Amino acid sequence: MNVALIVPNQNDSIQELHYFLSQKEADLYIFPEGFLDSNSLRAAIDIIKGKEKYVITGFKDLDYNGQQKALVIDGGKIVDEYTKCILTKGEKQKGKKNGEKITCVNTKFGKVGIPICYEIHFPEVARIMCLENPVLLINPIGTGMYHALQLEQWTSLAKARAIENEVYVMGCSHFAGKIPLAYVYDPSGRCVFIRQNEYGVFMAEIDLEKSKEKAIDYCDDRIPGLFYRLAE
Repeated sequence: MNVALIVPNQNDSIQELHYFLSQKEADLYIFPEGFLDSNSLRAAIDIIKGKEKYVITGFKDLDYNGQQKALVIDGGKIVDEYTKCILTKGEKQKGKKNGEKITCVNTKFGKVGIPICYEIHFPEVARIMCLENPVLLINPIGTGMYHALQLEQWTSLAKARAIENEVYVMGCSHFAGKIPLAYVYDPSGRCVFIRQNEYGVFMAEIDLEKSKEKAIDYCDDRIPGLFYRLAE
């Protein structure tokens, strides 16, 4: 499976979408958090339909105070969506609304978990998604990292999510912030690539069967009865 991770400019989503969908042939194109919004969605769907592409993209729902979602768009049809559940303090202060259910989306490749931006920092989010046996975890990021330490922390967490769930984890940001990035970790935690400070489309060839192997299968060794305090 060929995946295209896109690091686009902000605030010109229609032009960027048209450009990047024309650059490389991929089975799946991934765009960052908030790439589309309610004002650009209709035009974007027409472009995706015309090019017959399969896209997972961040979406800002302006009708719900900028609620952040991820949309699965198959050839111009929205086939599933996920709403960000864990918000930063800044997002909550701005009155943004969180989603009410942590779940995977359905795609033609199988279940896919989409921890949106900040949600990659919470092992509980990825683990709940991974109870559905997804073939991928995708982390659409709102902007690039703001300093080198944040980049190191963020990618370390993504690597941990890959290891503990034995699944591919990948993410991309806008070409914004101090350190824009795209990354992919395989189910063993091996870094397939990290791209920093680069604008463009980055291709990853991945084997979804590796996300199904579960050589250790950490989920089988959970003791949910001991985890009750997490729900307090």
